[in-house]
Amino acid sequence: MKRQTRESRRSIVRNAWKAAVGLSIGVLSTVAVAADPIRIGLVTTSTGPGSYLGGAEEQTIKLMAETINKQGGVLGRRIELVHYDDGTNADRARTLMQRLVTEDRVSLVIGSSTTPSTLSMADVATRGKVPLISMAGAKVLTEPLRPWLFVIPENDVMALGVMFDHLARHKLTNVALLSSTSGFGRAAREVALELSSKRGDVKVVADETYAAGDTDMSAQLTRIRGNAQVQAVINLDFGNQPAIVTRNHAALGIKAPLYLSHSTAAPKYPELAGPASEGARLAVPSLMVVEQLPDSAPEKAKALEFRNLYQASYKELPHGFHGYGYDALLVAVDAIKRAGSVDRQALRDAIEKTAGLAGVTGEYNYSPTNHGGYVPQSKLRMAEIRNGKFVLID
Repeated sequence: MKRQTRESRRSIVRNAWKAAVGLSIGVLSTVAVAADPIRIGLVTTSTGPGSYLGGAEEQTIKLMAETINKQGGVLGRRIELVHYDDGTNADRARTLMQRLVTEDRVSLVIGSSTTPSTLSMADVATRGKVPLISMAGAKVLTEPLRPWLFVIPENDVMALGVMFDHLARHKLTNVALLSSTSGFGRAAREVALELSSKRGDVKVVADETYAAGDTDMSAQLTRIRGNAQVQAVINLDFGNQPAIVTRNHAALGIKAPLYLSHSTAAPKYPELAGPASEGARLAVPSLMVVEQLPDSAPEKAKALEFRNLYQASYKELPHGFHGYGYDALLVAVDAIKRAGSVDRQALRDAIEKTAGLAGVTGEYNYSPTNHGGYVPQSKLRMAEIRNGKFVLID
């Protein structure tokens, strides 16, 4: 019986991957795999404060590459991942990128998981003329446009737009910003201030910051609590510190609801924050709430397909950052197929011509003036933490 169960599980994974990869990428081949592999660099933030982002992305990309290879590879060649962990360290990410370009001689690079690491890798990509597909989402990555850098997730402008829409709809129009001074938090704060000024329907009435590594934000939140105008608090950061903010917010008894960035949208967040996270609100990728989407949602079928195949392999549900890893390799493999080669310039040009490519977190459309991938309409959804789970809200 156990043998039958194992074989049945293998069959589920094999069939699910065959269906998912075949539908999404269309590059599987029955041709025997040639001797020379296609070398793809991979840099993830798999340890350190950002580990819950990069660990998920690393796991998904390795699983997907392995499965593609079992099906015949791409252009009849195996995918060989050359993987490094940047440890949530932007300087290390730059060093690893340099190694991938000059020593490992990869055709393109996927990485990294955070904005600071991606920014440090982007200059190396430009000098080495190597396509770089980032799994970080911030406006500063694509504005100004960098010719060799492409981004997978929706950026902070789109995420904050979804959040501001929700605030305005619920008449929470006076907000306090509480942001990290690190790369993503600093960039997102600037976007929030710009968006508030441009829209005019959500006003920033308090603006507090904290440094990376701070372990208590009670002083900033106490000042926010003392501002009678504040109707909602927006925390802009990633990693472990939003969980600290959440616990401080609850401990001080602040009634204004807490909103957090899409970069916090992972199961690890309510685990770290505990009961204090109840009622916290976030803009999340569809994959986080796929079973709650209406059947008419265009991304539902593909996201469910991916969720089922991942769960069959790892016995746990994937979240948005798994989806970003899936889509990053999807974009890379699709470009290799259309380019018909692994020449770096040809791959860059092919990625830039990507159009209507459906992933599990959205549809990708790049152009010479848009390296952000998404069309203007956001696919993010608002969710609230209830009983430790992400629940869709209006």
